Amino acid sequence: MPLINGLGGAFVFSDKPVELAEWYSEHFGFKFEGSAEFGAYYQTFWGLDPDDQKRKLDTTFSIIKANKPMGNTVPDEEPDSMYGDQPYMMNLRTDDLDALVTHLQSKGVTILKREEEEYGRFAWVRDPEGNRVELYEPAAQ
Repeated sequence: MPLINGLGGAFVFSDKPVELAEWYSEHFGFKFEGSAEFGAYYQTFWGLDPDDQKRKLDTTFSIIKANKPMGNTVPDEEPDSMYGDQPYMMNLRTDDLDALVTHLQSKGVTILKREEEEYGRFAWVRDPEGNRVELYEPAAQ
């Protein structure tokens, strides 16, 4: 039996979780549960266990009120590589990268970079707190 069978959650700690959750809802269509009262917002994504198709597995994306100031992580200049210059990066999967990019641009979001690889297409943006987010459309199988 493997020791780890998936990713249970991703947590973004924020100075302003209400505003950040609203931004992710508006720009990516997240439908969060939670409230300002608890200082946490979350959405659960469901998938099937590849080894047991009757077993559902969950991954939860959460925005949670930080216990200390997080600050803004936007550098003075974007690096050539989108990897390795910040503590973490979320990868959000989409079925249609072009439509998502068009949607984000219509809302004034800057697309930092786009790339195509044999295994998928990518674009990167920053959220209002400066976190770089990777957008990913897997290649057709």
